[in-house]
Amino acid sequence: MKKLVKSAVVFAGLVFIGTSATMITEKASAASTDPVQKVDGQATYIPKGVRDGTATEEHDGFEDGTNSVLQQVPLLRATTGYPDVNAYIKSNKFSTAKIEKQLKSQFPKFNYRNGYGKPEGIVIHETANNSSTITGEINYMSTNYNNAFVHAFVDKSRIIQIHPTENGVWGAGQYANARFIQVELVRSKTFDEFARSINNYAYYAAYLLDQYNLPVDSAHSDGKGTVWSHDAVTRYLGGTTHTDPVAYFNQWGYNFNNFVSLINEKYKAMQVNYEKIEYDKAITAYSRVKTATGNSVWTKPNKTEGAKLVNPLSSYSGKNLRIIREAKTSGGTIWYQFSVGGKTIGWVDSKALNTFYTPSMEKTITGTRYVLPSKQTVHYYGLPVEDSAIDRGPLSKFNGQALTLQREATIEGQLWYRVKDLGWVKAVNLTTTKYDLIEYDKAITAYSRVKTAAGNYVWSKPNKTEGAKQGSALSTYSGKNMRIIREAKTSSGTIWYQFSIDGKTIGWVDTKALNTFYTPSMEKNLTATRYVAPGQETQHYYGLPVADSAIDRGPLSKFAGQTLTVQREATIEGQLWYRVKDLGWTKASTLTATQYDKLEYDKAITAYSRVKTATGNSVWTKPYRTSGYKLVNPLSSYAGKNLRIIREAKTSSGIWYQFSVGGKTIGWVDSKALNTFYTPSMEKTITGTRYVLPSKQTVHYYGLPVEDSAIDRGPLSKFNGQALTLQREATIEGQLWYRVKDLGWVKAANLTTTKYDTLSYDKAITAYSRVKTATGNSVWTKPNKIEGAQKISALSTYSGKNMRILREAKTSSGTIWYQFSVGGKTIGWVETKALNTFYTPSMEKNLTATRYVLTSKKNEHYYGLPVVDSAIDRGPLSKFSGKTLTVQREATIEGQLWYRVKDLGWTKAANLSAKKQ
Repeated sequence: MKKLVKSAVVFAGLVFIGTSATMITEKASAASTDPVQKVDGQATYIPKGVRDGTATEEHDGFEDGTNSVLQQVPLLRATTGYPDVNAYIKSNKFSTAKIEKQLKSQFPKFNYRNGYGKPEGIVIHETANNSSTITGEINYMSTNYNNAFVHAFVDKSRIIQIHPTENGVWGAGQYANARFIQVELVRSKTFDEFARSINNYAYYAAYLLDQYNLPVDSAHSDGKGTVWSHDAVTRYLGGTTHTDPVAYFNQWGYNFNNFVSLINEKYKAMQVNYEKIEYDKAITAYSRVKTATGNSVWTKPNKTEGAKLVNPLSSYSGKNLRIIREAKTSGGTIWYQFSVGGKTIGWVDSKALNTFYTPSMEKTITGTRYVLPSKQTVHYYGLPVEDSAIDRGPLSKFNGQALTLQREATIEGQLWYRVKDLGWVKAVNLTTTKYDLIEYDKAITAYSRVKTAAGNYVWSKPNKTEGAKQGSALSTYSGKNMRIIREAKTSSGTIWYQFSIDGKTIGWVDTKALNTFYTPSMEKNLTATRYVAPGQETQHYYGLPVADSAIDRGPLSKFAGQTLTVQREATIEGQLWYRVKDLGWTKASTLTATQYDKLEYDKAITAYSRVKTATGNSVWTKPYRTSGYKLVNPLSSYAGKNLRIIREAKTSSGIWYQFSVGGKTIGWVDSKALNTFYTPSMEKTITGTRYVLPSKQTVHYYGLPVEDSAIDRGPLSKFNGQALTLQREATIEGQLWYRVKDLGWVKAANLTTTKYDTLSYDKAITAYSRVKTATGNSVWTKPNKIEGAQKISALSTYSGKNMRILREAKTSSGTIWYQFSVGGKTIGWVETKALNTFYTPSMEKNLTATRYVLTSKKNEHYYGLPVVDSAIDRGPLSKFSGKTLTVQREATIEGQLWYRVKDLGWTKAANLSAKKQ
């Protein structure tokens, strides 16, 4: 659509008269006052892009050609040298393209100003794009439809409809959009292509006018008619400034009058005589839409006189169409008149429908049926189709009645029966069995137990009613509390109970098989005040006076100490129950009329205490003045003992401690009567490594930093030499304790930071040694590196001396040590490797001999061992001169032979003689 310019130009061989833009504006303004343009909801006809301000009518992306042209005087024809287009078309006998439909679901749908399917004419457009194609134009418009869109596109070989012509479009300004069908012509590159496109265009325009019973009447020159150029819309209606297709037509030596003339020829060719109705008769059938596309509903069979469009057939897709008349026209088409919901709609080509019921589908039958109780609300109909117009009401009217069958029909795979004096009903709603009916079915509240299990079962519904299925034997539930939730009575007079167990619905049972032990009628009003009895806090309360987990509301502990208002009572199986306001039911035995101290809390704690004030204080089985408390002992019985605190409770009278002694729980005492010397809060986190002091191996460790036999974990000897990891410390009564990882608590004094050697053994021995290596060796109070070992002196102090070995010890490091004495005085310990041992008892040998003291040796001495040591000197041999001495053992010590004489001791062999002197 080309825009006008403000000048006049004469092209060679073709006369145009230029019209100023101002003139067009004035005409458009005048047209806009025409009452016919005042359409309700006029904004509907303005493109969304224009309303949103993202486009204008002049710049909407469509027909925005850049070649300036002038508006042609309509009655003139170009003389460019091209053949006469209409004559060219006729001489070549061009056929017309088939109308294709590519409807775009994304396009907005709105009615014309006079309503759906009521266009007033057609607007002729051209695309103003020399390089575009019909598919390219459609694709572009499909994306940019918010700026503009039309009903169809035409080119040399195709006619493609993209929007229903029953609805309006946005193609030529708001006033034309409200009134007209609009079609775009795609530009051609040759005269022949142009002629072919004009042939298709004129045919399609004539087709549309004929479809909507509109005459061919050009509006190009006077603004009145059914065939409008976009240019005429600009000049007479306004709302647009485009002037197509005038200039494009002139390009090929063609004008709008020529085009209207061609439309008229094709329109007349389409006019035919009205078809006649060969017959029109009443019939009964039901159909549904089979082919909606291309089919419409008419007031009379189409192409008969007076036939008018009602609606597209698609409006009735999926609905049951009752066929009430059939007519055949002289064209051979059979038409059906149909109604929907009892309202007559119109006529439709029978080929567009699928008929699913006709009376010929019925067959005669005999039989008796009953209404299925579950189908009482289902309806029956005048024909075997679910249609509200022939609905005769629910089947409930015929419950329990014997129904006589007369006919059957299978409609869309579903069997229907016609019942005498009633009508049609689906076969699935009837049964050959006469079921019991439910006379009533109501919710009730009760509790029962099995009384007679033999011969009774649980059913999914009351037995002998429709759908009832046998479940388990009633004996399955013997002894259980059965909550009765519904009661039903059947037409046979039996009363049935539906029951649940533990909150799960089980099924129905004959009431005669049960013993009901609770009903609400057993309850009585009562007004009283009660308290949760101490010791009963863990007892539960319930929704009803039955201990049933499904109605368990929790423990009474929530209400300990509270004043409870009793409203009702019921004696259930000999046991009295109370209903407490806002709570529920609990056994009367769990409540008391006395208000005890309430436990605000009772929690496990860890602490150690001793008696501080024995006078006036006692030990109780429970905190004093709480339910069930009894005297245990006066507190003085535990004076001076370590009391392990195991629980703490708070009552309205104070804080109480439960304690144990020696691992035995004793009772409760007022915390004010005690002095607590340990709590976990006294502990601190530390790190470190310690070792068991060897001298403390017999000391014990404990579960807590208190010496209590109940938490004694054994002696430290298990961990000798092991590195112990410290985790915590606590100073308890001035004494530091350590908690060792994986062990427990021990007094810090029992551990050391030094890793001492331990003694593998320490035994008494007899030997004599002398210093071999004095350098680097010392004498110690204990074997060196043993706990408590202290240096005495350098070993050199004892060089050359006879060192009597008293004890031998081996340490964990593998070293052997000797404890020695000199001159009878114990000195200390020395490493054996520093000594040379010249006597051990192993050097001795048995000997039996008689000897006498040599007269010359009577002043020599004898000793306790074969070593000259004053500490074991037993005196001179003169005491035994002349006496016979019995020799028992001998030993060679440092090359010198010694004899041990019975009852005397050791003396050198040189001091004795085998002969008596």
